[in-house]
Amino acid sequence: MTLQLQINVWLPIEATQIVADHEEGHRQIAEYYYQSADKLAERIAATYVGKQIDVSGSDLDVESNKMLLQVATDITNEFTKQINSNPTQLLYDSITDHARNGVVAKDAVDHAIKNAAVEVTQPTQIR
Repeated sequence: MTLQLQINVWLPIEATQIVADHEEGHRQIAEYYYQSADKLAERIAATYVGKQIDVSGSDLDVESNKMLLQVATDITNEFTKQINSNPTQLLYDSITDHARNGVVAKDAVDHAIKNAAVEVTQPTQIR
């Protein structure tokens, strides 16, 4: 299994430093989640080690390749589901109002990482 984190930071040509710092915050959050990506991938892959898969059909090479592709897809989907940084990214954007409210990006990154699991899952109170 090969892990990669590819990050593209898109900025307008004349972006302010505040906008650049905000986008840098998104990169920092993604990198935070990928710090333990190798351990997560190892845990997921371990559930497949030693598993026997029945393959049948007129062309076993073709069918084997289909099954291997399906297993690889299942592993990738589980990894993507578990490493999901989207709630933290959304909280970060909410805290900063997409770099419009003057909140320092680094402070917002720290808060979002520490609190996303709690703040994102809290039910909304209706008054």
